[in-house]
Amino acid sequence: RSLAVPTPTAKRLRSRAKLVAGALAVLVVTTAVAACTDGTPAFCGPLREQADLAELADALDSGDLEVASAEARRLADLAGDAPPEIRSDLEELADAVVELVELLADERVGTGDADDIERRRARLNEELAELDQRSERVSEWASTECGLRLD
Repeated sequence: RSLAVPTPTAKRLRSRAKLVAGALAVLVVTTAVAACTDGTPAFCGPLREQADLAELADALDSGDLEVASAEARRLADLAGDAPPEIRSDLEELADAVVELVELLADERVGTGDADDIERRRARLNEELAELDQRSERVSEWASTECGLRLD
């Protein structure tokens, strides 16, 4: 599947945002959760509690950028508390979501010039493969350390 972002329409940007959210689904949609027991990292609890970002996907789908922004900040807060083994991966994923929401907002209100918006869009597209790899590493950590299966 092609991950390149086409022309700068709000509808297509929302679609791209949903693709990034889909890439993050490896992190955020819990399909089977095994309870963290004694000896598991303390981060397992917050990860389990905050792992569902359906509200972010819904907000992006409906174009509610205020909710999407709040959910992106929530993901960034979670990333800041992550253990060192996955912190940089989760922070990069959260940063990409924040950047995407900001890009959508800038396009909607017409802030910034078209060339800048296009450069930002292209940069996010270039990062998608790396974000998939980061997502996989976080998913593997969650499975191994917390008993969380994230799909």
